[in-house]
Amino acid sequence: MISKILKTLGFFCCVIGGLQAEKNGIFLAAGFQYSFLKTTLTGSFPLPDGANITPGQSSMYGAALRFGYKRFFRAQRRNGLRIYVYYNYGYASPTFAGLELNNNAYGVGIDYLFDFLDNVRVQAGIFAGFGLGGSSWTSNQDQMFKKLVASYPNAAVNFSYFQLPLQWGLRVNMNRHHGMEIGVKIPLLHNFYFKDVIKGKTSGITFQRNTILYVQYVFAF
Repeated sequence: MISKILKTLGFFCCVIGGLQAEKNGIFLAAGFQYSFLKTTLTGSFPLPDGANITPGQSSMYGAALRFGYKRFFRAQRRNGLRIYVYYNYGYASPTFAGLELNNNAYGVGIDYLFDFLDNVRVQAGIFAGFGLGGSSWTSNQDQMFKKLVASYPNAAVNFSYFQLPLQWGLRVNMNRHHGMEIGVKIPLLHNFYFKDVIKGKTSGITFQRNTILYVQYVFAF
């Protein structure tokens, strides 16, 4: 079923743009992301009035950019690799009552590419890989938590930390220059946005994008 859908999409785009096979080279991708955002409150630290932070799941929406180089191996060109730099942005208002979150993710990545469909009309396949980068969280409550750090000797904020995302999905390439991707990204790591140690126990707040679903347009130079 998936193969038929990809073939139909590729054929339609090729009728518009011509017939050329996928090539090695530089690419630029841009698209939309939807994330499942998890807010966790650990311990018993009392939140200040007006923080409007509650634990649970919510939605985060955003955009993604990726720039890199792809290369296929052997004459069949079914197996390949791509390396790239990426930037992702996400925005959320989990409680719709004042708290606003921004997440900036950035780094480098590498994906394995395999084309299960490869002809002059369309190339379609799968990809899987991982990234090494950072994740930075900001909110309209940043100043409030910075003031708490100044008031409590064991308190700390950690707006940025190392991130290790895994990703996989489906890709289609048409007319040499144009492509589409649908994928899933899983950031594996999380850290405290704010924490305080009270009587040897850590209390704090964690924001984490558990699962990211995305669709991207890819232009190959």
